[in-house]
Amino acid sequence: KKELVNKIPDKVPGQPDPKIKAKAKAKSKAIMQKIKKRIIKQQAPVLGVIRLDYNYPPAAGDIDAPGSFDYDVLYRAVPGLTFEMAQSGKMTYTVQKEFEAAVRWLESRNVCGITGDCGFMMAFQVIARKIATRPVFMSSMVQCPMIACAFDPKERILILTANGKSLAPQKDVLLNSCGFDVDEDRFIIEGCQDIPGFDAVAKGEKVPVDIVQPGIVKKTLDILKRVPKISGILLECTELPPYADALRAHTGLPVWDAITAADFYINAYKDNPRFGLNDWQDEWDGEHEAYTFGDNLIESDKKELVNK
Repeated sequence: KKELVNKIPDKVPGQPDPKIKAKAKAKSKAIMQKIKKRIIKQQAPVLGVIRLDYNYPPAAGDIDAPGSFDYDVLYRAVPGLTFEMAQSGKMTYTVQKEFEAAVRWLESRNVCGITGDCGFMMAFQVIARKIATRPVFMSSMVQCPMIACAFDPKERILILTANGKSLAPQKDVLLNSCGFDVDEDRFIIEGCQDIPGFDAVAKGEKVPVDIVQPGIVKKTLDILKRVPKISGILLECTELPPYADALRAHTGLPVWDAITAADFYINAYKDNPRFGLNDWQDEWDGEHEAYTFGDNLIESDKKELVNK
């Protein structure tokens, strides 16, 4: 304390009389009440999710399970945008027009941010960003620059993906359009395609979480033994968040995924009840809007779905 440049005085000189202070506080409170009355409450933040033309039963924690979020979610499928097309990183002209229509539709519903339900949609980040006026984060990979700057350059980050070889298009997009190079010496990319039960992702089937989870944990622990100086884990695939807590528990490392990416952007729109101006935003009612694959599409678009 003796080394402090700014000492802590025993008594603050010129401290106002307690009665005057209380009166000023009451006046300030009255002014705030008047301001609140003039404010038209804004709706609670809503996340927009562009869905593949890919229907499957999502596990808890999956981006396509509304219960994975503590805010409202709106889904819009893109007819013709299959898992295989997303994995290739290229859309046909017709599918791209449907994709662009989905972005515009979500914005017309006043969503606060737009993401995709497949990590391979990182290849379409630029297309969506040119149309949208709200934040676009088509993959959890957009968190790479933020994660990288938090650690020493010698520390490594493990990226788990559905298929290691198919991640190349996303790396190129990060380098060319996001100003960030996913250096393979620092970012260790590992595919989960060989983990027992995880092949259900490519097949569009229900993933047996109880079977896959031990495999995900074992694979990760083996990588940590083999590769030194890994300080964090990024789950690229949107069907990997169900295992994030198990990885945190078994490795003690921070884990980022599609859910943490969505939370980061949506929280920027949320009222902070702990300080500052309050009561300017409606509270979320805690109930997610029911969604069945194909909802929010007109009948003619529903007929174009590959997966009915």
